[in-house]
Amino acid sequence: MLAVLGDLVRNLVIVIFLNALLEMLLPQGEFRRYIRLVTGLIVILMIVSTIAVLLGKLPRLEPVFADRPAAVDGGAMEDQFEKIGATHRRQVLQQCRDALEESLREEIAAAGEWELVEAVIILDEDEDSTTFGTPQQIDLLVKASAANTGWVNPVSIDPVKVKKPGGGEDAGPAARLPELEQALAGLLELSPARVTVSVGE
Repeated sequence: MLAVLGDLVRNLVIVIFLNALLEMLLPQGEFRRYIRLVTGLIVILMIVSTIAVLLGKLPRLEPVFADRPAAVDGGAMEDQFEKIGATHRRQVLQQCRDALEESLREEIAAAGEWELVEAVIILDEDEDSTTFGTPQQIDLLVKASAANTGWVNPVSIDPVKVKKPGGGEDAGPAARLPELEQALAGLLELSPARVTVSVGE
């Protein structure tokens, strides 16, 4: 860093000396303004380039590796990149789930008759697949809306009782809404078999 600053000082002294020499050699007149302008631009460029060199030599820490040692071998670095990639994919998939759940909540609440209680959304997590991030299965639990304040009377969708698999005595029938399932499947461009809407308490 001292060598870079020493070069800057030496170059500044040379430029200022040349500026003074040119002003003495040229006749009094308009040329002095242009010499001062050119000299000033050269000085500014020299100072800016020196600052850029100094900033380029400062160490830069990536936020991801801030808690890691600086010297790691190639295999450890590849493992680190793989972990970072996996974390990034999980975050992206979670954001997709959250956005999809919010849009489903708004769509279900739009009619004013049902509201979303719980959503289980399974996405395609295979990064090599062409359908990465698309919904594979959506299981929703809804309940009757607490307040109906809309201007238009909601369309009544009667729940259909479906026996739960297992057939135990404690396994009562689960109420499902096939019309709502088909509407949501059409909205998401999915097969109706991939969307399940159950009525909860």
